[in-house]
Amino acid sequence: MNKILAFLLPIAFIILAWFGWGWYKQNIACCNETTTEVEKTVVPEVVKYGPLVYDWNSGEPITNDLWPAQKKEIQSADAEGKILRIIGPYFNDEENNTSFENIGLARADAVRKILSDSIPMDRMEIDSKLMDNIDDMKTKPFGGTVLNWEVRNENIKEVDNKALIYFPYNSTKKLENDNINNYLASVAENLKGNEKTVALSGHTDNKGNPAYNKRLALNRTKTIKAILVKLGVAANRISTTSFGEEKPIDTNDTEEGRQKNRRVELEVQ
Repeated sequence: MNKILAFLLPIAFIILAWFGWGWYKQNIACCNETTTEVEKTVVPEVVKYGPLVYDWNSGEPITNDLWPAQKKEIQSADAEGKILRIIGPYFNDEENNTSFENIGLARADAVRKILSDSIPMDRMEIDSKLMDNIDDMKTKPFGGTVLNWEVRNENIKEVDNKALIYFPYNSTKKLENDNINNYLASVAENLKGNEKTVALSGHTDNKGNPAYNKRLALNRTKTIKAILVKLGVAANRISTTSFGEEKPIDTNDTEEGRQKNRRVELEVQ
């Protein structure tokens, strides 16, 4: 009997100790442990606007830390015989409290002024563009300014992707100078490696017979086409058309105006 009790007592002790430890872990140890919950801080998303934006109804541009890099990039594209064309955006519903025809012109002029420390004012021109409505345009800053270096001289006027090449009176020969030759060479170079095409339209002043002017204008486009082909542009990538005296861009009452009307318009499409 004593032997049996001596055997059972240690077993009973082990069983009691096991149940006791289980109860301790569940009711005591778990509750005394310090559980540190990491607080999650919600960081609001930072909206990064472009380097040059505007507020609704305001003609003053807003710049940020991205602006110096863009300004440097604009300056690096400067070249002789070119001007910087600045196009300011605007919306129909905006109030125009400026002295300009629209607030887009005011914005373009303001950009011109902040660039004037590195680019002469007379080498910049301003324009404006009416924008389609966009989301949050009245509550959040918006961009849309266009800055392009474009050719401007007595022989060529480049606007966007179109260039006006001027001709002497009653002549199909382009004005022979480096301005035109270099420009046509740059057009040919820019057409390499892509499938873009060139559309040439011929124009004259109103001097002479309309039918003759139509033929004269067409021959002017053929002159430009021949030069581009010689520079390596495939002939089937160049189209020609003639308007003669039908589409003047200036008055035909002065020699200066007639000179501007004697032109070929070159458009890369």
